[in-house]
Order: sequence, then structure tokens, then C-alpha cells
Amino acid sequence: MIAAFVIFAIAVGALMQILTMSMNNARRSADETRAALWAQSLLDNVGIGERIEAGSSHGEFDRKYHWELQIDQIDPELVAAEVSQNNANAANTNGSPAQQSFAQSAAPVFGMPQIDLFHVVLTVIWGDNARERTAQFSTLRTANTDSAASGGFPAADLRRAQPDQPMADGMRGRASNPPAKGQR
Repeated sequence: MIAAFVIFAIAVGALMQILTMSMNNARRSADETRAALWAQSLLDNVGIGERIEAGSSHGEFDRKYHWELQIDQIDPELVAAEVSQNNANAANTNGSPAQQSFAQSAAPVFGMPQIDLFHVVLTVIWGDNARERTAQFSTLRTANTDSAASGGFPAADLRRAQPDQPMADGMRGRASNPPAKGQR
């Protein structure tokens, strides 16, 4: 009878440990999913409604999730030259006529509208000081400089196209639009 009780106690202890690990993994997964959703809602609005500019800002989504945004301007001609070089190298390696034609057509085209290209890096931070977690999200955005002069600031997300969406409720603290006094 004592042996049966010992075996039962060991089995229950192992089962409780597995259950605790499963609950911790589920909580961690839920936190990471929520961070990704907050990040997507903020990244979808970068450059929409206000001109995108190089710089950094930070704020909070709610009491648990905070963010840091870094925007750097990139020269689009350097990116186009690098893509053309990579395509030309691939065409020379394989030598097929279709790839050589593609490499020649991928060369920069002059007379196209001038665009500003921005590298956007968003870091979402959550948790307490002892167990702080972070997730980093990165994308490229464009802004047409011709329309900027006329007052419009269209931006394109090279990650994927999204329709205009309002910012999620609760997001605040953007450097260019600080919350009103008394709001947290």
C-alpha cells in the first residue's frame, strides 16, 4: 500500500510539473501574440496621416506593453543598384537568356518619381524588470517626395499593402503627438 502511494505521489508530482510548464508556455505565447498585434497596429499607421521622418520615438500601448520606434532614411538608388548587381550576377552565373533580360530590365530607370525610402524598426517591450521581454519588428516604407510638396503624404509599406486603419484604442505617447495633460 505504501509503494502504491509513493508511485501515485511521484506521478501526480510529474503531472503537476508538466501542467505548470504548459500554462507558462501558453501565457508566454499569449504575451508574444499580443505584442505582435500591438506592433502591427502601430506599423500599419507609420506614415499614414502624417509625414514619415527619420528619428526615434517611444511610448506605451497600455501599462504592460511599451514601444520604441527607430526610423532611418535609406538611399533608394543604393538599394536599386544592389538589386541590379545581384540580378546581373545571377544572370551571369546561369547564363539563361530570360535571366539576362530580367537583369537588364531591373536596372534603375531614370525619370521615375523620386521617393524617400525608410527603414522602420519597432521594438515592443513588456514584463517586469526581472523578466523583461522584447520583440523586434522591421519593415521598409516609402514616401513620394513629389506629393509631399503638394501637401499629401502617401506612404507605401513594402512588407504588404494595408488599407487606412485607425490606431488601436489605448495607444499613446508618440513623440510627435504626446498625450494630453492628465492622460496616462
